[in-house]
Amino acid sequence: MFYTILGVGLLALVAYDVYVTILHAAGKSGPVSERLTRLIWRVSQRIAFRLSRARRHRMLNAVGPLLMPGILLVSVVLLIVGYALVYFPRMPGQFTIAGDLNISPWLASLYFSGTTLTTIGYGDIAPRSLELRFTALAEGASGLILISLTISYLVSVYQALERKRVTALSFYHHAEGGADAVGFIAHHFVSGRFIGIQSNMRTAARNLQEVLESHIEHPIIHYFHPLQVYKGVPRVLFLSLEIFTVIRACLDKEEYEDLYDHPDVKTLGTSAMHVLGDFANLLRLAVPSRPGRATYEESFRWRGRFERTLSRLEEAGIRTEKDKQLAWETYQNQRSEWESSLFRFALYLGYDWDEVTGDRDLRIASDELNEASTINQFQKASPD
Repeated sequence: MFYTILGVGLLALVAYDVYVTILHAAGKSGPVSERLTRLIWRVSQRIAFRLSRARRHRMLNAVGPLLMPGILLVSVVLLIVGYALVYFPRMPGQFTIAGDLNISPWLASLYFSGTTLTTIGYGDIAPRSLELRFTALAEGASGLILISLTISYLVSVYQALERKRVTALSFYHHAEGGADAVGFIAHHFVSGRFIGIQSNMRTAARNLQEVLESHIEHPIIHYFHPLQVYKGVPRVLFLSLEIFTVIRACLDKEEYEDLYDHPDVKTLGTSAMHVLGDFANLLRLAVPSRPGRATYEESFRWRGRFERTLSRLEEAGIRTEKDKQLAWETYQNQRSEWESSLFRFALYLGYDWDEVTGDRDLRIASDELNEASTINQFQKASPD
């Protein structure tokens, strides 16, 4: 009786795990899949962050595609073991065994369970009672259902990944091929006025929300790590938040009042903050211990980006805020609201901060984020 109860419990656990992971958009996988994916990702992280940057990205890029067959394999093994536990107390007494099968009852139960789940059915072991025959029938159906659901889920995952890459590429090209918020803004500045920037920001906000929903419906997407940084969600979020910050802090409010107060601008900022907060909750990332406050190093680095942003806006013919001190304070306050959370999110997904922000490409002070400090901060920021 004990083995039967244990087997039924294991089968119920697998069924619940498949339901939560594949059929129910809960923002996380089932208990088995969630623990397995997080364990594999944490181990991969710790190994990858000890490699060179290029090798790290290649290694993490291989994790996501391997997780799906890994989860499927674990589910199949658990189903085989679960049904074997049901058969074990009744083996061999309630089974017809052809020939000499000189193995223990437990191995015979595993063998019969495996051939039944995979619908191979050699016929050398067959149940006698009606109850066991229907149990074997249910096991064969379980195998077919699991494989079918996994294939359908895998197709939908890759469709969601394709949509996410399209969103990232749109940001990448509008931002002059990098993490360049000024490039994005200047791209829409033609003949002294902004053209099409509001509609693009509206589209960007909608795309961000679709990316979040894709991750909620398919939690395994978190662990698909693109080789190109600009195809990752951290870069997209950085651009969205930095574009909003620059428009609110650096542009002349009187000259560009329509853009400054435009609902689509506010929607982009609100959507990006909401998406970032949801990602932090979904991945159980540590909450910043000092929200809204900047360290001296952060403030110094932000000041360099701020001054370069003003200079490049003016070079593009865009008028900037007349009160430079007010602009700086606004920029600093805006940036302090999201950078710490985005840093943790990017680091958890395997990216260095200067990769995400493009600080090194824009030659803004980011040298403090060298490889050694990145590994140290990763170890501190990594969730339990």
